Amino acid sequence: MSVPAHPTILVLGSTGLMGREVVRSLNGRGVSPRVLVRDPGRLRPTDRVEIHRGDLRDPASLREAMRGVDAVFHISPHEADEVELTRTALDAVEAEGARLVFSGIHIDASNRLAKWVMRTVYGRLLPRYRGKIAIGHLVETSNTNPVMLGVGNFMQCDEVLLDVIRDGQFVLPTHPKGLNRVDLRDLGDIAANVLLDPTVPSGAYPVCGPRSLTGQECAATWSDALGTPVEYVGDDDAAIDAALTAHLTAYRLEDWKSSFKALRGFAVKTKQSELDATTRLLGHPPTDFTEFVRRIVDEHGLAPTTHTGADGIPAASQTEGALR
Repeated sequence: MSVPAHPTILVLGSTGLMGREVVRSLNGRGVSPRVLVRDPGRLRPTDRVEIHRGDLRDPASLREAMRGVDAVFHISPHEADEVELTRTALDAVEAEGARLVFSGIHIDASNRLAKWVMRTVYGRLLPRYRGKIAIGHLVETSNTNPVMLGVGNFMQCDEVLLDVIRDGQFVLPTHPKGLNRVDLRDLGDIAANVLLDPTVPSGAYPVCGPRSLTGQECAATWSDALGTPVEYVGDDDAAIDAALTAHLTAYRLEDWKSSFKALRGFAVKTKQSELDATTRLLGHPPTDFTEFVRRIVDEHGLAPTTHTGADGIPAASQTEGALR
């Protein structure tokens, strides 16, 4: 069977943090994907897409958007009925005979029993994520030839809370041994690579950043880039709750609160095998946190102003943070 030069692609969740990066990456390759959205006004002005109005709770609109597609990108949603929403998406993908590229939680182990045990254990440790764990299993066992991209904590959490960071607080909790963090631009590029290449074997693929970071290291990186003190307060539940409540609502708010606080109990080390797999999928090493922070500072025009003395030499007290 011949493969079209540019497969027809549907991106679900296109206005979210992950989905928008998939759209961006596809646009960068000359591809305008379809999107299924309730409110087209939430799309970015730069997004070049074919708009279909609707959502996963309207199966008719989903089937219409799905008609004739070759591949679908789906994200584990932050909704109370997230499992049923994913069942609806899987049914539509299977009926169309399309391929699914999925980003979410995937529990991997050597055999079915071990997977069941791990799903049970993680479900007890992270009760808010039982639905997402079930979704990963549904995708894995679906008839969609799925590619599952497993991603943990992502750097764009910081961008959501950028004003909190600018006010001097870094609230993301981390274990003292560190947390691996991923730039969602890398995930978007990997998803686009897979969506456009039907020869990528189905299966689960880890997506990770280049190194694990402590909260103190993250705070120091932001402090250096902004030229102003940023303190790690990830052990302060009140600070975490206040920051998240000011920026999120509904089910997503509770998901983030739960997962943020749980991060203190887990050291997420960077495994060389996962880093190698990410590099192969991406085509180059993943983005370092320092690079991500500098990009966000530049995009938002937050670089510290350099003041000079009468002799034209920058004042050390005003530039020290930016130059360290």
